[in-house]
Amino acid sequence: MYSNNVITFPKPYDGPLVHGKSAQEIHENVEMMKQYHIQETVYNLAPLIFNHLEVSGFYLVDENDEMHSIRDGALILEAIKSLLSKHYEIYHPFQKLADNIFVEDKNDPGTLKITESLNIEMVEPEN
Repeated sequence: MYSNNVITFPKPYDGPLVHGKSAQEIHENVEMMKQYHIQETVYNLAPLIFNHLEVSGFYLVDENDEMHSIRDGALILEAIKSLLSKHYEIYHPFQKLADNIFVEDKNDPGTLKITESLNIEMVEPEN
């Protein structure tokens, strides 16, 4: 039985609703779709990249040290994810790595070389 003296208050206003979703929910879905797009792109690129390298004579799996081969491959794929994440203005730890691992070559201005030492934290910078 329902009581006549109960007043139901509306939920707090969360901004305009679009198709029954708040702006926050839509933003989260957009971010999720961006991440999904990046992941799917890398998933589709990986076989093409590694197959092309194998056809070119670079068989990348070391049967004696399979984990090392997996790490090298993961490094390549994460670098691609980082590059694609920049397109969507999404932070990826490799962006910080790229900013710190490459330095301008003093002997050849305008070109980059790998730094001789590296000591960075890979956490997202606070805004």
